[in-house]
Amino acid sequence: MKKLAVVTLMSMLYAVTGYGQVAKSGLDALAFLNIGIGAKQVALGSAATTMSGDPNQIFWNPAGIINNSSKFGASVSYNNWLLGLNQESGVITYNMGESGTFGVGFTSFGVNNIPADRDLLPSNLSSLQIDNQTSSTYNYRDMALILSYARQVTDKLTLGINVKYLNESIDNMSANAFAIDLGSIYNITDFWDVGARLDNLGSDIKYYDISSPIPLTFSVGTSVHTNFSDAVGGALDVDVVQPQDLGQLVYTGVDVNLIKVFDVRAGYKFNYSGTKDAGNSLRGPISTTIEGFSAGVGANVKLSSYNLRFDYSFTQMSILNNVHQFTLSFNWGK
Repeated sequence: MKKLAVVTLMSMLYAVTGYGQVAKSGLDALAFLNIGIGAKQVALGSAATTMSGDPNQIFWNPAGIINNSSKFGASVSYNNWLLGLNQESGVITYNMGESGTFGVGFTSFGVNNIPADRDLLPSNLSSLQIDNQTSSTYNYRDMALILSYARQVTDKLTLGINVKYLNESIDNMSANAFAIDLGSIYNITDFWDVGARLDNLGSDIKYYDISSPIPLTFSVGTSVHTNFSDAVGGALDVDVVQPQDLGQLVYTGVDVNLIKVFDVRAGYKFNYSGTKDAGNSLRGPISTTIEGFSAGVGANVKLSSYNLRFDYSFTQMSILNNVHQFTLSFNWGK
């Protein structure tokens, strides 16, 4: 198992060095894979690499789906995204003890009834065999189906893997891709964790004779968590993220827990979709970020062997409408 851990981490590092020199915005397709799922994670500025015990970690670091305090986990999320786009997601996990934890998840992202203007087919596409659609509207939908497995290979190290089927459909056109995620979490002390993950290592998606890569991303993170008293606890999370088509990003988040029931969270993404705005500053261009500040709250209710949690997140978007996400999670069984 220790050899497996070393091989996994080396594979993740090798994969990221293979694309680390590429930094071209707009290179990737299936951009919906970059949208955070789970109101708790999003409220923490997406600094989620070292988070564990949450079914929604299937969308972040598969090593984090393990929850040693319960047998079953389930979660559903709704994300009111930009410009009428909506995202629905769900996940179920099953803890088999020493044999590991299995998970199944899905996410669907898109919009229906987009007004169609079918008279403007470019001349260079006139020779392609395209069905002559006559409806006045069309739909766009992205979807991911995920099978996940995680196991605690030592008392301090947890490893996880996802296998993904990805599909995108626009009007009557559809294309598929496959990918895997690799993740690890290492517990240094009772209050300090580190982790790493490689997301979306897989095939290109192809329309006609044009192929585009999916958003390969490598992340390392750390978190420090402690209880200040019996009534107040807190955590600080930091992720350093290297996407395939952007510069290096830094995600940060703070979580404060009150009486082990309520959570107040805040986060910030540094240089996320960073731009330069000439503005009116006498010092020259002003660095801006499209998606930066996030915040949220959570409430946890325990009933016998059942645990119910509600989470909400708010994300500030500088030039578009703000984003709201809601998550309802369940854990039960021993």
